[in-house]
Amino acid sequence: MTDPSARTDGERSRRGFMSDAALAGAGALALSATSGVAAATDDGETDSSPSDVEVLNYALALEHLEAAYYNDFLAEYSESEVERSAVAKYFARPTLRYSTYQQIQDVRDHEEAHVEALSQTITDLGGTPVEPAAYEFSYDSIAEFVAIADRLEAVGVSAYAGAAPLIDSEEVLEAALSIHSVEAEHQTYFQLLHLQRPSPDAFNEARSMEQVLPIAKQFVAGADGGNTDDDSGGGDGGADDGETDGSGKLSITALQADAGGNDAVNLTDEFVTYGNTGDASLDLSGWTVTDSSGTTYTFSDGTTLAPGEEITLYTGSGTDTDTERYWGQANEVWENGADTMTVRNASGEIVLQRSYP
Repeated sequence: MTDPSARTDGERSRRGFMSDAALAGAGALALSATSGVAAATDDGETDSSPSDVEVLNYALALEHLEAAYYNDFLAEYSESEVERSAVAKYFARPTLRYSTYQQIQDVRDHEEAHVEALSQTITDLGGTPVEPAAYEFSYDSIAEFVAIADRLEAVGVSAYAGAAPLIDSEEVLEAALSIHSVEAEHQTYFQLLHLQRPSPDAFNEARSMEQVLPIAKQFVAGADGGNTDDDSGGGDGGADDGETDGSGKLSITALQADAGGNDAVNLTDEFVTYGNTGDASLDLSGWTVTDSSGTTYTFSDGTTLAPGEEITLYTGSGTDTDTERYWGQANEVWENGADTMTVRNASGEIVLQRSYP
């Protein structure tokens, strides 16, 4: 029997979803409106402290994205398809299974309510709310939708946590935190549907605007999410070229973000492989690899890659060799559904940046 949650490209009515505002010619990317909150002062210095309106527009851009994501899904899948899917069967009790479709509707309604509340608050503060952008979502089954929703909600939770300290008004902060807690509830629900541990850590890290925007922009049509390619982070991704050091060139030749099963146990199955696709050797001494939450690995002195050579960085523990390095982490580093990898040279300059999905 064919899985009702899976559809071919020809059966799907959308591969790129355009919001009403975009179809009406709004065109501007909502997320890009918040990516440069730093403003120049009269003496030429840079004021890096965003105003409450700018912070709220940043949150609004993310809420537009989330609302569009759930509206897109509900427009494509019927209640019957959702309730008969393998995903819904996670809740064995029929009374709970029946709620899966309605729960997704509730999440959509929450995101739309957040959009309305943030837009009104921005207007009341004398600002102009950002408009929704044109979005593209690439999932072909209910299971894939849930996996992306899991990570999208996680990014939203960490984004609110990172933005909250930037808010001056106590009333605005209180309202933002009330949204943050609801986003956390959404994340927990989708983590369960995604067969993940709902609360693996005692503390969650906040994400800055600079960390969130490359992830979110992957879903904005025509936006550059930071050397993004079509690989979802599961397995061979082909070469992803970065900048060069002399005539050497660092590339990502493979990335395995989802180790399968319990990621916290199979940490040596999570890895990224770098290759030198240039014509001269690369000295990686002091180069760093960082995920979107700021977890950083530093290559030891004397690490070099000759032309054509590769080196694999495993998340877990092991014995380093010339071709294999171990991060020694106790938990997964690369988020299964969405993350951004940044490689910097010893001077701190970005050499390579890759976002997925």
